[in-house]
Amino acid sequence: MAFMNLPDFSGLLAIAKVEAAYKHERGIKEAIEEALESLSLYQLKDTLEATEEEADENRLLPAMNKIWPFLVTCIQNRNPVAVRRCLNVISNVVQICGGDFFTRRFHTDGTHFWKLLTTSPFRKMSNFKDEKTPLQLPYRNSSVTSEDSLAETSYLKVQIAVLNMVADLCSNKRSATALELVLKKLCGLAVGIACSNVAGLRDASFNALHGLASIDPDLVWLLLADIYYSIKKNDALPPPPRPDLPEISEIIPLPSSLKEYLYVQYGGQSYGFDMDLASVEFAFTKIDSQYQMYS
Repeated sequence: MAFMNLPDFSGLLAIAKVEAAYKHERGIKEAIEEALESLSLYQLKDTLEATEEEADENRLLPAMNKIWPFLVTCIQNRNPVAVRRCLNVISNVVQICGGDFFTRRFHTDGTHFWKLLTTSPFRKMSNFKDEKTPLQLPYRNSSVTSEDSLAETSYLKVQIAVLNMVADLCSNKRSATALELVLKKLCGLAVGIACSNVAGLRDASFNALHGLASIDPDLVWLLLADIYYSIKKNDALPPPPRPDLPEISEIIPLPSSLKEYLYVQYGGQSYGFDMDLASVEFAFTKIDSQYQMYS
């Protein structure tokens, strides 16, 4: 698919300002009409109505409705630069238009976005490259080539862009509602990445977690605690903060396999994100100290 020309979000910002100006203009016109009526200047009022051109107040959302399918198509582009730029545009236009308009759209089309987070950039996959082994000349080394490294780095940047988009949308109250139907899915994916050994995604995944926790801190804490306390098992488990509360082991039973972790059940199976104890402790400690769920 060719590199497509993405709509500049500044165009939608201009439409949003035109729409706001139209509302302001209507308010001024109504005030003028009231003043003319109070002064019995009906002839001027008739002239005002005659010179008014028909205008549609709602311009922004219909424009976004036409643009959205092209943005979803762009997310499926094999060019990582195009995907990253598209994610940046989407992050901005959702904040301009408001999240309510995108709630159903992210629920319907979100799989194209979230599948970008299901595989580690350091695990060979078919999202951006063919799985077939290329022909190797006898004197060529079969180890990772510069092309492979570039692909890994490019895919890493794409995943960072997705996580940054999630963090930005969650942190803005105007756009946060866009993700309310996919919140569990995103929390599961973000927790799995934050607790993994992929250091290049650590900062972006923590930012996404903080954004998601600003919407539902209980859910984020629960998914992290499910991992943290299963690793700790019976070692250093905190006592209940009040006698009437159950033990933590009763709230979060130990999973018998990886598939029973809550983050896997919510986010789905991921590949290449091996759990890292230091990352788990850091992520849980940060969220637990900020929201103090069980202390």
